[in-house]
Amino acid sequence: MTAYEQMAKFEIGLDMGLLTLDELREFLNAALREKDVPYIYTDVFLSLDKGQDEVINVIFYNMQGNYTADRQAGNAVQRSLIGVIRDKYYSGAIDKAQCVGFLHRLTDYSDGDWNLLAIDEYYKLNKSGYCSDVDFEARLSNIFANGI
Repeated sequence: MTAYEQMAKFEIGLDMGLLTLDELREFLNAALREKDVPYIYTDVFLSLDKGQDEVINVIFYNMQGNYTADRQAGNAVQRSLIGVIRDKYYSGAIDKAQCVGFLHRLTDYSDGDWNLLAIDEYYKLNKSGYCSDVDFEARLSNIFANGI
């Protein structure tokens, strides 16, 4: 992923509540140890102590003219965020309801595919007993297979 795609991932992830400032700080600490660090990393790092809203604003400001989100399903940022959701779900950091909520909310930031749009309905069917846990997990696995 490019630096701008990474920052778009964090901008969306922070806004959704999926990612935290600590996770961003950890990523930037590692990235800033490298040579030829993109300016956006330095600028965002310097804003971390100012709070989440300021960090999101700094990312947004720095991306203007440098990055245009590809709102088609399957773009790198969306796939990466699906991967984050998958990892947090399988590690137990988020439960099934939160997982579904994050996947559904991701459609606010992309055109999404029908799987992302429909996962909320499958979850409701699963909760009411009209869709088995096995079928629901298969649908979820299909979505996660597209993440990175």
